[in-house]
Amino acid sequence: MARRQLIPVAQAHSSRVHSAHDEDTSHDSTEPLVDVSSVIPFAREEKPQGFIWCVDHGARKNYTRLGQRLAAVGDLHRDEATGHGLVLVRPDGTASHIGKGSQLAPLIVDRVSMRVVKEGKIVSELPTAAHLNAMLHAKAILDQFRPVDEVTRTFFYAEGFVPLQPGYNDFGPGNRILFLGEAPSLARSTDTIRRFLRAMPFASEADATNTVAAALTVLLRRQWLGEKPLVLITSTRSHSGKGTVTEFIRGVVPKADILYEAQDWPMQEQLQKQIRLDPDIGLVVFDNVRLDSAGGRATVIRSAFLESFVTNAEVTLASPGAGEPLRVENKYVVTVNTNDGAMSPDCMNRSLSIHLAPVGDVQDRPSDIGNPKLEFLPQNRERIEAELNGMIQRWIEAGSPLDQGVKYPMIGWARTVGGILKANGFEGFLANYGSRKSHDDPIREAISILGAAKPGKALRPMAWANLAVEHGLAKILFPANERDTPKGRERAIGRILTKNLEVVFEAQTDRKKYRLKLEGGFRRWDAGKNPHTRYRFLVLSGED
Repeated sequence: MARRQLIPVAQAHSSRVHSAHDEDTSHDSTEPLVDVSSVIPFAREEKPQGFIWCVDHGARKNYTRLGQRLAAVGDLHRDEATGHGLVLVRPDGTASHIGKGSQLAPLIVDRVSMRVVKEGKIVSELPTAAHLNAMLHAKAILDQFRPVDEVTRTFFYAEGFVPLQPGYNDFGPGNRILFLGEAPSLARSTDTIRRFLRAMPFASEADATNTVAAALTVLLRRQWLGEKPLVLITSTRSHSGKGTVTEFIRGVVPKADILYEAQDWPMQEQLQKQIRLDPDIGLVVFDNVRLDSAGGRATVIRSAFLESFVTNAEVTLASPGAGEPLRVENKYVVTVNTNDGAMSPDCMNRSLSIHLAPVGDVQDRPSDIGNPKLEFLPQNRERIEAELNGMIQRWIEAGSPLDQGVKYPMIGWARTVGGILKANGFEGFLANYGSRKSHDDPIREAISILGAAKPGKALRPMAWANLAVEHGLAKILFPANERDTPKGRERAIGRILTKNLEVVFEAQTDRKKYRLKLEGGFRRWDAGKNPHTRYRFLVLSGED
């Protein structure tokens, strides 16, 4: 009979089994650690192979050794997003969270040949259910795996404009990302993008360039948390391409479609549920927003949720009926498309405006790219993404120059995106910022009408109030309780003009276009005369 290394029977039945893994906790040899041929008949000719879970050594030691064995396979990671459990990467490239013992057990069976030994005896093939559940919360096992803060199948640029690489990306605590997709290609031209822009009825070059800026912002959505603009897409009529522009901006990034409502909590609930369903969502779309959606006799589209959402670096969603509260970094780009176009001043100040102005019958408009939304974009989606990535790469190769001349509240975003556009030959970025605010904000539009009516004239508040009535602006500018008396209108116009001092307005008449700056207040307007209040629209520029 061949000589075998045996543990004395008396020692095998002692309270502690002395074996090789007492000295080396990482030893997972396939050689048997205990001879049990005298204990279990079926094992006389075949010794147990693989991993021995020795109950007598305690949970901590067993957890650590099992974690090392499972981690060696390479398809499991520690889930830092939830704070417990593991992330399993399947062969098909998808991932799932392992948070229960019943989910961990089959993974052990598939990866490790295990025996549980107590006092030298094999008592089972797997640890107890209590151990399986406890392991998914214990540092002893979880620390053996590489930490993952996020799993994504959608490409993006990490902080510092670093492109994700397929596989494990370690950008430090909180930014360890497992990218399960493929790295996009880079294109050296922007021909496909420009073909699309030429086919769409943009009102100006600025609107076309802003469309590219919005698409770049989606790719760079992890930059400028809480400092990205709301993308406002408006048009002079229905079916002019607002949804098509949204699809161009979105690219291959998953989106959340939110129905705009008068109350905030239903919108929060919709978003919270969709983010839970697909954590890769990067674009939040409010489609076909209408004034009557705000309820009552609303004069502007307004939402406290929408206004705060675009300015907070971290978003907490805790809507009733949507499950546990959800706290996420504000990696999202928000788009609103509407024909009404009357946004609240807070939204307008934070908007990137894209305006469409089709001429003639929309259905008869010729297009040399076929149907832009249903044909061109699906066929060229990957090419467009490659061209956008190529634009970013050329900007980086040029030294990442910033557009120092651009003026916008979210200055970090504006200077960077403006720099990328300039480096690739796109002009007119944000050139429509002032004009779109004047057109899409009813109060600003009304004030600009007053300025265009009397450019350069210093008038008293009563005169401006009378002019507002003459131009049919009373309902827009005056509250109902001050609208019907001269003194009430005088007080109301004074408050509005004082709030807008030093603001620049884009205004026009049938014959002239103006850039006007509102100035005034209580001062001595004429030499030797008593001081009093007047307001004047100083003409900065004018053209036919």
